[in-house]
Amino acid sequence: MICIYCHERLFPFGMAGRVGLFEALNRFFQDVVFVHNLVITMTATFQDLGISDRIIQSLLLKGYENPTPIQIQTIPLFLSGDCNIIGQAQTGSGKTAAFGVPIIQNITEKTGRVQAIILTPTRELAIQVCDEISSFGGIKDLNIVPVFGGQPIPIQLRALAAGADIVVGTPGRIIDLIHRKRLDLSHISYFVLDEADEMLNMGFIDDIKEIIQHTGDDKRMLCFSATMPKPILGIAKKYMGQYEMVSVEKIKEDVLIEQLSIDVPAALKFEALCRVIDSDPDFYGLVFCARKDTSDDVVQKLEERGYDADVIHGDILQEQRIRIMDRFRKQKLRILVATDVAARGIDVSELTHVVNYDIPQDPESYTHRIGRTGRAGKNGTAITLLTPADFRKFAFIKKLANADVRRVELPNADQVAAMKRSKLYHDLSLAINSEFVHTEEAEPFREFAQALITEERSAEDVVACLLKRAYENRILPRADDKIIDEMFSQIPKQRFTSDSGKKGRYGAKNNDGGDRKSDRDERGGYKGKKEGGKFNDRKGGSNGGKYKSGADSGKGGKKYGGGKDSRSNKDYATKRIENKKSRN
Repeated sequence: MICIYCHERLFPFGMAGRVGLFEALNRFFQDVVFVHNLVITMTATFQDLGISDRIIQSLLLKGYENPTPIQIQTIPLFLSGDCNIIGQAQTGSGKTAAFGVPIIQNITEKTGRVQAIILTPTRELAIQVCDEISSFGGIKDLNIVPVFGGQPIPIQLRALAAGADIVVGTPGRIIDLIHRKRLDLSHISYFVLDEADEMLNMGFIDDIKEIIQHTGDDKRMLCFSATMPKPILGIAKKYMGQYEMVSVEKIKEDVLIEQLSIDVPAALKFEALCRVIDSDPDFYGLVFCARKDTSDDVVQKLEERGYDADVIHGDILQEQRIRIMDRFRKQKLRILVATDVAARGIDVSELTHVVNYDIPQDPESYTHRIGRTGRAGKNGTAITLLTPADFRKFAFIKKLANADVRRVELPNADQVAAMKRSKLYHDLSLAINSEFVHTEEAEPFREFAQALITEERSAEDVVACLLKRAYENRILPRADDKIIDEMFSQIPKQRFTSDSGKKGRYGAKNNDGGDRKSDRDERGGYKGKKEGGKFNDRKGGSNGGKYKSGADSGKGGKKYGGGKDSRSNKDYATKRIENKKSRN
């Protein structure tokens, strides 16, 4: 039995739209319960959705056990009629299978014409979608062709000439092929926009409209996106006519993703990144940078430190990007530095961490970034490194994204070393308790160990020397780490906190030195010179007066006092009167 709970926010077309979904699902399910104005919660199997046995076998071989909520809502609606569909679900929710499976099931291979076009914002996502849909086909002999910039176009022209059933590509290359008259979309049956909000952010909205104009009228349109901005809904209203909208309630990120922020000075930002990576011996994650040159600089420094890292961004050749992503997915590469656009097509379910080396541009980018971890029901950690210049903008992002971000301190060198020793102890304990020690493979090592251990050398001494030789730099703090700890400890805490009040520039509203006046006074006023009172200011520093600030000496003097040798207002007034009389 399946219960379908519909919420008016998810089905904005009123009862008619909800009843349409109910009727579509009723063709495939028995005993469907329809309850108005509640949140959708469903459980089902792939057989319940009307998927063919051949495709189900392919899904089971891929490790898919049960459909996701977006698949449960979309696939029956797709297979039951001819309506257009808008699907809203977060990244990693199974949107590709939601539109890919029914397309594979409905089209006929080797017709000699393109039957479906799928637009993606990036080349990585195009390759990923193409590979994913190809794996759904089972024994069906479909020709699915990815087309995108960065790859020599003759390769793609030959693939299209061989007869493409489905084309997956980026808007720019699709338009190029249309203008070359090498891609005919006039007979397509399905038009899919994947990650539509990201295409909007990348400025592809006009390209999408142009591509739609080259398609025929007899087609179904599907639009999938994590968010639904107005321009995307405008396209739907203009080109999709009547459509059904399905949506999945966003899983609260704090359930699976622990969101943290760490305050760091800009000069120590890279050191903070290294400390974050070192704090988890199993670190396997993405490091996001705002610019291509920044990402290149970060990965170069990581490699110089001995980290297994690489980078992807718009200037990396496609063949190299494919090799890098293959290594990353196989975990031969543990750290991948990327820009937002380049990382859009990355779908790796095992990531433990996402690190925002640079803060994102907007709440949507933040959501997309941290959504790279905490997938497939696994926990993940998202860490944002914040410099003082980032505090105000990140507070705005947190508020709009409704993100529960906990502020934490950066672990010191001793804490990181303790974590590494704990990890090494765990790994060695597993090895010692494994069957390896009882096999012939261990015999040469055992003989060597017996030779090392004598009456003069105890087992503890031998193990200690081996650990020092092999792991000293990994399980003990380095001298440089202690220096970095000292540098972090010298940061004034009251001037370096993201939890500032309304008046505090660096600290809380009532903290000592936290408001602008106290911070200004510590620096010695606005423009007051350390020696002499050449420049006027409004309120001098601790050694200056109100107007002509300075140290203990200076030709300008001090009008109202405040320095340790300054005179009182009465003395100053008396002196001025005497000077005036002497001039007269």
